[in-house]
Amino acid sequence: MFSNWHTMRWVALSVGIFLAVMAVWYQDAVTGLFSGFFIFQAVTNTGCMVSQSCGVPQSNQPENRTDQDKEIKFTEVK
Repeated sequence: MFSNWHTMRWVALSVGIFLAVMAVWYQDAVTGLFSGFFIFQAVTNTGCMVSQSCGVPQSNQPENRTDQDKEIKFTEVK
């Protein structure tokens, strides 16, 4: 929880704290929920914004194409 703090994690924490202050100031429950969401993501290092868990992994395997894949199959409609 206290390690691996990178820039986006600090940004998420800042946005969460800012929204929490605004939620208390304006007595708004929805903003309070959003602030809790951002603070939770920052503290636990989860979600697409703060971790790289949503990225698509790169494939290290070369593409194996056969002649069958290159052949175009179609049906002629008259």
